[in-house]
Amino acid sequence: MKQDSFFSLRVFPVLFMAAITLVCITVVTGIHLATEERVRLNELVFQRMAVLDAAGIDYPEDDAEGVQDVYEQRVSSENGWYTVELEDGETGYVISVSGAGLWGEIELRLGFRENLEEMTGIAVVSHNETPGLGARIEEQWFTEQFRGKRGPFEAVPEGTAEQEDEIDGITGATSTTEAVKDIINRGIREAPSIVGED
Repeated sequence: MKQDSFFSLRVFPVLFMAAITLVCITVVTGIHLATEERVRLNELVFQRMAVLDAAGIDYPEDDAEGVQDVYEQRVSSENGWYTVELEDGETGYVISVSGAGLWGEIELRLGFRENLEEMTGIAVVSHNETPGLGARIEEQWFTEQFRGKRGPFEAVPEGTAEQEDEIDGITGATSTTEAVKDIINRGIREAPSIVGED
């Protein structure tokens, strides 16, 4: 009966695992380096789309260059906020706000007309809310309901908002709806000082 050597039992498995690990690290590093620029550009386009969405400005879908063109024509970045030429030629502003959601931070872009009272829209930049429930804050029906309204807002049951200061809540996601409402209401209060109109 042949006995396995110390090398085959102890050293070879360690060397084999080290070689496999080195190959995997090399492949992952290569993929990261090859896609790093594209990931950065996609993130930039996503951020610019959020500003345009909050301002209520149309842009070409699935066309990164078109998004960049519209952004560069209509938006100027200030110190943490944006001045926007709205579709009707009026000046608008977009600010960034964030706050606690049910499962983590929710980051939003809020758009306003020049008077900083009437909203042009909102865009959800990031969140950790429950898929199918709180994550519905990203859905167009939810974000579009702020366009042309004035806050501070009150959340009402889904499908029942009729007043200018009411927003439809998300059925089954009351905590997330309340969190978004509170973040937006705080943003409305802070907007004049953020854009220096106060």
